[in-house]
Amino acid sequence: MPLRFGLTALELQSVAQQVIANGIPDFSRVDVVEAIRNAAGEGFSVMELSLDAKYIFDSIFTPDSVNRLAKLKDELGLSYTVHLPLWSIELATFNEPVRQGSVESIVECIKATRPLEPESYVLHATGSLAAEFSTLPYSKDMVRLICMLLAGFSRTSVEEIIIETEISPRKLAIENCLFPFDVTREVIDELDTSICFDTAHLITRMSGTESVMEFYRAHKERITEIHLQDGTFSEYDDAIARNDHIPLGRGVMGNSVLRDFLTALAKDNFRGPLIFELSKDEARESLEHIRKVVPHVLPS
Repeated sequence: MPLRFGLTALELQSVAQQVIANGIPDFSRVDVVEAIRNAAGEGFSVMELSLDAKYIFDSIFTPDSVNRLAKLKDELGLSYTVHLPLWSIELATFNEPVRQGSVESIVECIKATRPLEPESYVLHATGSLAAEFSTLPYSKDMVRLICMLLAGFSRTSVEEIIIETEISPRKLAIENCLFPFDVTREVIDELDTSICFDTAHLITRMSGTESVMEFYRAHKERITEIHLQDGTFSEYDDAIARNDHIPLGRGVMGNSVLRDFLTALAKDNFRGPLIFELSKDEARESLEHIRKVVPHVLPS
């Protein structure tokens, strides 16, 4: 069975190019409906809406634009997913006003996009602070203890989001990000949420050191969405360099891993979307790479 591929509809660099005219930002130039219509014209059937844009461009996710997006969904036969805000958000913080504000932002975005009936809401249950604390140069036991404490705040936040929105927990797809995923998995199990598997975050060792196939086999019963991209990783002494969002074929994933992974998804009848968090050109490049390496997973 062919897999379903989608695209981030509001990729930051592309949006910035629309906004800036003659060196001057003009936010009225951004029309989310037209952006998605253009992306759909590239053959993508699933569009992921990045809700950070709601706070950067106040004209994007108004009730009117959401209504227009709902009509476009019916017109073009699209599906939507929503990537909930991650910039300036920290659900795992011990700073209670910041934690409450982060919860409020997530709740607001879920309610605002509910008319679109998204397949899933992708959530970073931990943010930049938790990422920083998880890489402190302390003993492994100390870092583990800190991560467990932060995960407790994250659990409280996610539970409050579920209660406030009355969303089905399985609609929340918690993403593997720069934080030990085995700790995050405990929150996922306790609250019965789903998982968004970002391949680049794994292969660049942001969430663990296992292989793509090991991660998939361990968590496939909860994976409802995949962010599919390549990445690079290098380490010298205590310095780490990584690039976690590049087209397939340009990073360290390798063709055999890509082939095994996508073949396993097709064999398991995975019906969730595979989203490219890339520009349209990079997404096309990635699809062409798939066509060369494992063509049978693409729609005919």
